[in-house]
Amino acid sequence: MTNESVWLLVATKARAEAVAAEHLARQGFGVCAPQLRVKKRRRGQWQWVVEPLFPGYVFVQLTLGEQDIAPIRSTVGCRGLVRFGGTPQPVPEVIISPLLAMNDQPVALDSALKAGDRVRIEEGPFRGIEAIFDMPRGEDRVQVLITALGGQQRIVVDSDAISRDD
Repeated sequence: MTNESVWLLVATKARAEAVAAEHLARQGFGVCAPQLRVKKRRRGQWQWVVEPLFPGYVFVQLTLGEQDIAPIRSTVGCRGLVRFGGTPQPVPEVIISPLLAMNDQPVALDSALKAGDRVRIEEGPFRGIEAIFDMPRGEDRVQVLITALGGQQRIVVDSDAISRDD
């Protein structure tokens, strides 16, 4: 396994994926830190946010036999290489190829709700109630099912008034 370019997995400190990736790249390592673009509710408003696809991890490329792995554990934002049986294991090409194809561009996550998804009502008279997504009702409204009055009741609310109940 000498003089062979491999991808390894690096564990990062909490919410330090971008910092770790930057510092690893400065040291001459190839870095892959795939990101997602997701719509989340922040301070009562829907916002698009970019977050790591693999929180707490980045991929690093190095040439075994030419590049030393020792500096990785002391790199800002890094905790160290992920090891199995005490040895860092190369990430298979079938896994890393699609991630590299993303070209450091955040991929938008399809957050469309499907019938049966659990949601929480965030606004209006039913605020705080857990519900089950039933179906869209036009462009800006959705129908959800809530448990009330001894059974499931259908109500229609603004689509911005619900969030995924994870």
